[in-house]
Amino acid sequence: MSTPTYQSEYDVIVIGGGVLGAFHAYFAMRQGLKTLLIERNVFPQQASVRNFGLIIPSAMPAGRWRDRAIASCEIYSELCELLDVPLRRTGTQYLAHTAAEADFLKQMAVACEDSLCPAEYYSAEETIRSSCCLNPEFCQGSLFFPNDLQLDPDQFFRALINWIACTSDCDYLPNTTAISVESQESLACIRTSSGRTFQARHTFICSGADLQTLFPEIYASRNLQYCKLQMLKLSNPENRTLGTSIASPIALTRYPAFLNAQSLQGVSLPAPDPVLQERGIQIWMTQNQNNEFILGDSHAYSSDAPTEFLSAEVESHIINYARKMFVKLEFEVLDRWCGIYTEEQSAGLFQQTLDDRIHLITGIGGKGMTTGPGLARENIRQLSLIQSRP
Repeated sequence: MSTPTYQSEYDVIVIGGGVLGAFHAYFAMRQGLKTLLIERNVFPQQASVRNFGLIIPSAMPAGRWRDRAIASCEIYSELCELLDVPLRRTGTQYLAHTAAEADFLKQMAVACEDSLCPAEYYSAEETIRSSCCLNPEFCQGSLFFPNDLQLDPDQFFRALINWIACTSDCDYLPNTTAISVESQESLACIRTSSGRTFQARHTFICSGADLQTLFPEIYASRNLQYCKLQMLKLSNPENRTLGTSIASPIALTRYPAFLNAQSLQGVSLPAPDPVLQERGIQIWMTQNQNNEFILGDSHAYSSDAPTEFLSAEVESHIINYARKMFVKLEFEVLDRWCGIYTEEQSAGLFQQTLDDRIHLITGIGGKGMTTGPGLARENIRQLSLIQSRP
């Protein structure tokens, strides 16, 4: 859905309709700023809609990123009710395969008792009883985070952008590529491939994995890399129900929350099989709202933009590991896809402001769904504070 008419000048223009762009536009509008959101497709099509739809504070380290994740849960809850989009409190279950992993998760559960991200340890027997298809020979226990959320990302962003386009304070311009952004006196001037020009007091460029169209020289000089992931949809002929989102023990050596906990406990869990580690494979099994199984994913990092070709070898490794975790499942692949995003390798986020009015924001990595709304709200609140200064 596009807006019927457009102004030539706005308070805020946001380029890119993915998770970062859509939420910067949403919060700018909420602050009473006349806003334009520009998206090169009808709706976003890249990593923001090609993911599990998981919002998982459980994977974030205590501090700023977990605070953003918890804030994002509140934002999604409010918006899903407004938009009539299903939001499921599925929780996340992180599995232990060895006694050492189980002992680590027991201690982590104790440390989480009084936190804003509580967790409960399940014994091996409790873990097996909690799901329809976990392999008793694989599971030695698990850590369950009940407050983690899940939604259908494609459905959510279509609903959010449609709603944004119907409001009085935010216009939506789809099927449009912004090809230049320049400072002109006190405004930023945006030129599109169709020849349109717009001006704004502030412009947020949230172009995701597109590092070539706008300011490529700046991105090239920074610590950014691409990440390509692969995911699958599996058949579920017997209509089995997982009951929760399930993460393999590889997560315990991959996600910051667990790495920090290991440091505090003074333990170091072994790295996964080198073949899996080399391909960045971390196994998740979730279900969408149609009760279909979603399985993934891998992480292939590169300095050059990757293609969207899929690797049969990577898919085979994902399925083979999942077969160890689960029984009574048909591993018939119904669909497969990839997603591409960028990641700032040191800080986990790239933000830079040019001439006090052009804001580049990308490189948030795989935590965009979980933390993007909270980050966007922070940025717009900071912008509003700047605007209100005498």
